Amino acid sequence: MTTSIDLLQLVYDAILQANTAAGTNVYKPGDWPTQDGQYPIIKLRLVHEQRTSLGRGGAIQFTSVATVRISAEVSGLATVDDAGAMAVEGAVWALKREIEVAVVNSSPLTQSIQNIPTMTSQLAFNSDAATHVAGVQIDLSLEFYEGPENFAPVASDDLTEVTIANPNLPPTGLSVDLPT
Repeated sequence: MTTSIDLLQLVYDAILQANTAAGTNVYKPGDWPTQDGQYPIIKLRLVHEQRTSLGRGGAIQFTSVATVRISAEVSGLATVDDAGAMAVEGAVWALKREIEVAVVNSSPLTQSIQNIPTMTSQLAFNSDAATHVAGVQIDLSLEFYEGPENFAPVASDDLTEVTIANPNLPPTGLSVDLPT
């Protein structure tokens, strides 16, 4: 039984164990601001989940796709000849590649999914101050199966007695005690 939260944890574990340039600076959920001295850093969060039914008959089954957003950020000092900007941009693309390799080569993750339908990346860059900051956002789609076992058990009370009576008829109801 696999859930989107399980997959987020497996992506986190894969990146952390890969010993990327970010080292142990890998966090989930990644929704807080980053401060100087924390770079390079990788932040993860589950941002989307979609289920598509596998049919109308029989038990409920889904092909599910969870989207994990990975934000990787690096920084470096600005230099007169823009070498600092090029170094930071190169470092963020190298970190992106390390993340992709870690995810694709993670056996626990790939055993829990059917497919990686998309892996979309977008670069962001800021050079407003003496420090260049570059980041890449990777949206990683993970396809997996969810069946009835993912939604069971349904909480219920044990059935101990059945009473059949009709309020519109004379009292001739049937009552059965069930063994416990």
